[in-house]
Amino acid sequence: MSIGEERVSELRSLTAGTVPPMHRLIAWTLVVGAMCFAVRGLVYLDSWSYAMVWPAVAPQLVALLTSPRRHWPVYLASFAAVQIVPVRFLLDMSPEVGVLSTMTTVAFAAVMLHRDQDWVSGRSDSLLSWRRFLLYGVLLAPLLGSPIGIASLVWNGEIATTTSALVYAAMAWYLTEAVGIAFLVPLMLRWNHYRRRHTWREVAWFAAMTALTVGLCAASATKSSFVLVFLTVLPALLVLIRSGIASAFAEMAVGSGFILGSTFAGYGPFAASLDSPGQAMISAQVFVLGAFTMVVMVAAALEDRMRLAALDNASYKAYELVAELTGDVVILVDADGNVLRRATPGHEILDLPDGRIDKEMWLEQVHPDDRANRADFPQSNTPGPTDPFRIRKKDGTWGWYVLHSRRTADGLTAAVLRDVTLEREVQDSLTDMANTDPLTGLANRRGLAVRAAGIWERARADGEQVTALFIDLDHFKSFNDLYGHQAGDECLRQIARVLKNLADPFLCVAARYGGEEFAVVLSGCDVPHELAGGLASAIRALEIPHIGADSGTVTISVGVATMRPWHTTGSDADTAVAELLDRADKALYVAKSKGRDAISVYGKDGDSVLIGEQVHHAAEHPREAAGSGHDD
Repeated sequence: MSIGEERVSELRSLTAGTVPPMHRLIAWTLVVGAMCFAVRGLVYLDSWSYAMVWPAVAPQLVALLTSPRRHWPVYLASFAAVQIVPVRFLLDMSPEVGVLSTMTTVAFAAVMLHRDQDWVSGRSDSLLSWRRFLLYGVLLAPLLGSPIGIASLVWNGEIATTTSALVYAAMAWYLTEAVGIAFLVPLMLRWNHYRRRHTWREVAWFAAMTALTVGLCAASATKSSFVLVFLTVLPALLVLIRSGIASAFAEMAVGSGFILGSTFAGYGPFAASLDSPGQAMISAQVFVLGAFTMVVMVAAALEDRMRLAALDNASYKAYELVAELTGDVVILVDADGNVLRRATPGHEILDLPDGRIDKEMWLEQVHPDDRANRADFPQSNTPGPTDPFRIRKKDGTWGWYVLHSRRTADGLTAAVLRDVTLEREVQDSLTDMANTDPLTGLANRRGLAVRAAGIWERARADGEQVTALFIDLDHFKSFNDLYGHQAGDECLRQIARVLKNLADPFLCVAARYGGEEFAVVLSGCDVPHELAGGLASAIRALEIPHIGADSGTVTISVGVATMRPWHTTGSDADTAVAELLDRADKALYVAKSKGRDAISVYGKDGDSVLIGEQVHHAAEHPREAAGSGHDD
């Protein structure tokens, strides 16, 4: 490899990645050069032309914003060359200092705005991004470059050096660059993004609004009133609402061009109200910048609102998806307990009406027995899940739910209702198994204690007395010896079937207490000894043969005891039921001691009543009176 080729290779490696694509570099350079030369040519012909707009600043800023920072030096060098060389040789002007002013404006704005690539690329039109553009691009960047521009005018002898002339020239220079950035930069950044979304209807709408803008501008040019000038902003706002911010900027550019052009030509309210053409132009520029700022703020506010609406919609869809995937009912509750929102899956599961649900209507969906515990929600909101409670489902059945909730800072409560019906059914099934005698299907001792406590509490509330029957099969050991254990089991099952139908299950519980012993607890029985007699008759009516018994069939002995819950203040239900069963057990021993096939009622008197069988009144110490205990 020759020395020349090595140097070329070294140069390529040094410049690799710093040179932008040639087609972009050439295109942007030609656009900047054409705009710059056109405006410089007008300045050459008419010294007031510079006060209208300086469009060449916009493509330079857009080129830098849409390119990596490493490409900026090449772009800036190319832009500087295309702005200086043609003007110096063809128009015999010295634009170097003016070009430096423009480059300063462009570089500052690019540095401040380049980091927000979401805004540059059109992925975001947030209010914060547009405020940054107004602050750094429209306000500060031209303000920073304006003194350098005035220095170029003084250098070329284009303005006087008096204070008023310098201030006026600085304002005019600032406004020309600010107007160029304000209208052309957003239009160039957004046009491709929004153009792809426009339909022929929107194009027709834009054309109609453009015609309206032109008509209003033409009409305002013939009047000295400012009313029509302010109305020229209306089509841009209508286009903004329907077609987006890029189309609105295009509409604003059309209107601003007409207003600035008519003012420059000496027509319209600005020219009519001011003696100096320069002051009229500055006033027109201030007006169009104010109109631009208003459109940008409205556009950003609309975009923020649309974005928030989209986020809210996406959040609600995710909210419903979570509810659907988990099978939970998700609701949002205000501080008064009114349901403000619920996921659709919850609406499908529960029997809930459409729309907002007030607290009273919501509580109507809760089971009456559980309503009192839910009445103070969400005021009583505590961490962790609540106790299970029942809610009416759409099919009319009751489902078991637990509620998890979290309160927000603004007083709202997000709650998740988790369906635990299956778990509850499994738990109830396991509880039933633990509380049920597997042979007879009656309650066992555990089940008897649980059910009897509930009966006792209800009887206390209703003012009813509670009765206990202790039942023992007479000579059951000999029955097993004679007929076998399988026959004994069948005998127990037949006895159990009679006990199951003894009374209303809500008021009565029958249990196999152990071996051949059974116990019954019931409320509301006014003549318990008659109930016991009827039970003994029903057992004899089964006619279960027993050759070892005097009667030739299976018979029972019954101990009866009755207590009045309102007379047992100070004792809990479990203690009271245990005392009641103990009294019935004592009465049973008395019945067995009198020869079996008898009924004994617990009491302190010794009288006996005959009801087809011997009915005895148990003494305080029946075990001693009975002599022997229960059958083995």
